[in-house]
Amino acid sequence: MTLLTDSPASPRWLDELKTYWKDDGPRFVHIVKVAAAVSLAMGLCMRLELRTPATAMVSVVIVMMHQQSGMVIARGFYRGLGMVCGSIAGLLIIALFPQQPLLFFIALAAWIGACVFGASYYRDFQSYGFVLTGYGTAITAIPAWSNPYGVFDNVVFTVSEVVIGVVCASLVSAVVLPQPVTPALYASSRRNFTNLLNAVHEMLGRATTVFGFDTFLDLIRERAGIESLRSGAVFEDPSIRLHNHVFLDLDRSFLDTVAWIHALHQLRARVAVEADPRAIAAVDELIDALLAIVPAEAQLELITLDQVETLLRRLDAFEQALPAQLGRLIHSLADLSPQQRQFVATTGSALFFSIADLRLYCRNYVDARAVDRLPWSQSVIHAIGRIGRTRATANRTAALIAGTRAAVAVMLVGSAWLASGWVGGSSAIVAVAITSALFALVPNPAVASWQIFCGCLAGWLAGFAFNFFLLPRVDGFTLLAASIAIFVMIGSYVNTFAKTSILGLGFNIYFCFIVGISNPTVYNPSAYLDTGFALLVGIAAAAAAFSIIVPRAGDWISAQYLKQIRTLVSDSARDDELDDLLYTFELSLRDFIIQIASAPADARVDRSHLIGWAFAALEIGRAMIQMRLDTEQLGERLPVGWLDAQTAWLAALADVFAAVTPQAADAALVATRRALDTLPFAQNSAVDATMLTHCRMRALLHFTELALLDDTLSLWQTAGQRA
Repeated sequence: MTLLTDSPASPRWLDELKTYWKDDGPRFVHIVKVAAAVSLAMGLCMRLELRTPATAMVSVVIVMMHQQSGMVIARGFYRGLGMVCGSIAGLLIIALFPQQPLLFFIALAAWIGACVFGASYYRDFQSYGFVLTGYGTAITAIPAWSNPYGVFDNVVFTVSEVVIGVVCASLVSAVVLPQPVTPALYASSRRNFTNLLNAVHEMLGRATTVFGFDTFLDLIRERAGIESLRSGAVFEDPSIRLHNHVFLDLDRSFLDTVAWIHALHQLRARVAVEADPRAIAAVDELIDALLAIVPAEAQLELITLDQVETLLRRLDAFEQALPAQLGRLIHSLADLSPQQRQFVATTGSALFFSIADLRLYCRNYVDARAVDRLPWSQSVIHAIGRIGRTRATANRTAALIAGTRAAVAVMLVGSAWLASGWVGGSSAIVAVAITSALFALVPNPAVASWQIFCGCLAGWLAGFAFNFFLLPRVDGFTLLAASIAIFVMIGSYVNTFAKTSILGLGFNIYFCFIVGISNPTVYNPSAYLDTGFALLVGIAAAAAAFSIIVPRAGDWISAQYLKQIRTLVSDSARDDELDDLLYTFELSLRDFIIQIASAPADARVDRSHLIGWAFAALEIGRAMIQMRLDTEQLGERLPVGWLDAQTAWLAALADVFAAVTPQAADAALVATRRALDTLPFAQNSAVDATMLTHCRMRALLHFTELALLDDTLSLWQTAGQRA
């Protein structure tokens, strides 16, 4: 007789329920938290007898569009700050133009346009502060512009309600079943590191002349998402705040590593085509030695901290052994031409600095996870030193277009309001200001605006049913909160899905706004319908402006992108002050790459051409800046005549990006080869700072030569006709 000791298997429906809860459970927790925060904010406003609890409710649903508590707190902080600044601006505009409607709307439109410019120019949650400053002015000034004496009361009530909404959202998000952003930050950083190491094997593990940018674009987009998480984590975790400078250095060393991978890939592809078989074998031996110590995808799912520390030690050992290995290989090729030996020498030089950047990236990765590694005072000093250094992108034209577009939309709706005498026109002004500011930052603002239009329409219809059929039958705050929570939870659930997030957000915002829970509640169906129609008109006007006034996908905006990419090299890389220039240059190019990659697909935009220019600018611009830095570092230890050769080389490269002609490219190639002749390869095999810097300078010159000879992108040959 056999005894059955195993427990019976769980029913299939129970396993499916567990799987469903694992996937969707956090969503349900989140929507309950949003409903609870909305109810709490509404109750506090009613208890304090504020005029419009709906303002606090709108603040809650906006800042809780993210599920992680750190993101909610960060968004809430900048919302409160932006609303205060916007209210001050509203007071000033009304004080200056109390009885001048036209001048008032011109000033309001110009101010909102300036705020949208700032929001487009900067990034992360700081940009959200600019957004709130812009439409916060409209929220506080528009309702009171015809009654200037009431504007101060309106500002006090509005700011108080916004602060209550932000505090309630932050409190509920951080206390009730919190979902911290810090684990997501570490997990995303770990995944990005793993993908970077996989890219090393993917791009260097094969010699091919066919090159695509998709791998690098994916890595850069991942890194931008990590920076967004870090911006929220600093509000949540003290250790992240203390190590914020380490995360900033991590971003920088990441882009440096990506740039060297790109350069090494181009070099290996060129070697495979032009080099002697023995030189190819020597280059393969050098690169394969690096790949042997870098964890491969087959060896790991996600890299661990122990593996990173092991990689650090292996990189140190590899760097110490590299000079002898490189010297042996070059000596074995003594019978080949100098050009063939140069391929091997440049590969070895490039490996020195790709290793250095990868090692720095590993070190920053480890330091970011060491809670007590750095003293508080050192972290504060680093943080203070970073103030103002994380500057905005260089894409001033796109930011200016966004600001102008918002100003024109606000001005047109304001003019229609003045000309028609429409009673509900103030709501249209508020809606066009909110939409123009809020969606100027998304990759496809026209599509996002129409989604928010649909969300507003659904919120308007749901609000009508609530206001005039359900609300008259509600008795007491508990039933009121429960009935509103049902609608808010529906919108919040839709908001948790990426494809419908804007639709759900629009539903919640305008449901809370148009229902207009107030003290006292007013039963006025005609005013309700008029307000809803005005909101839809304002959103539609903003969406039309996004679609008509210099849309993101178009020839002219593409030409402006290209012009500014080229200006970064022709002007900034050549002439700007060297203090932190390399960091700001790389940051600007990275933002350009992300903007180009995230723009909507359009037949009029040759995205591959623009991204090719961006990567060429990144490689050559970095070479120019780094060469200036190395020249300043070595000083008199450089050969006689180097300064003149460098000046001519910098001028020739700047002319390539300014003129974009084959003649300029030929002149730059001559200047590069002259600089290589002036700076012979170092014969000393001892690894010291001077030798490494000397090797890097030669490697940068050779990489520049290869970029100028690269016919796979055909930038210099065709860009002059396209630009």
